[in-house]
Amino acid sequence: MANDNIKLVCTRQELLETSYLTREISFKKKPVSAIIFIFEGIAYAYINHCMHMHRPLNCEQDAIFDETGKYLRCSMHGFIFDPKTGECQSPVCYGQRLQALRLEEIDGNICFTEKHLALGE
Repeated sequence: MANDNIKLVCTRQELLETSYLTREISFKKKPVSAIIFIFEGIAYAYINHCMHMHRPLNCEQDAIFDETGKYLRCSMHGFIFDPKTGECQSPVCYGQRLQALRLEEIDGNICFTEKHLALGE
């Protein structure tokens, strides 16, 4: 099953042991940070970039969820996002979405499956 689009991120166990991970990646040939987390048993990944002020979600605090644990939260201004869709729930950017990154779990490993993604570039 050789596929150049599959890039190992971490094991599921590693992700379960923390609230989230970040990885420096190249997406569409631009260096960016990705956030990876598990929500309701499913692994998700997004470009770590709030559309409001163009800052990482964890720029002010080492956290990406709000106090309820139900929404992703930008620590700069408190904008919240649906963890399953990346859709902003805050009025200023309502309906805009974080850039999702495709993940797949393969034999207990969490992998990026994006065509235009490279790790650590």
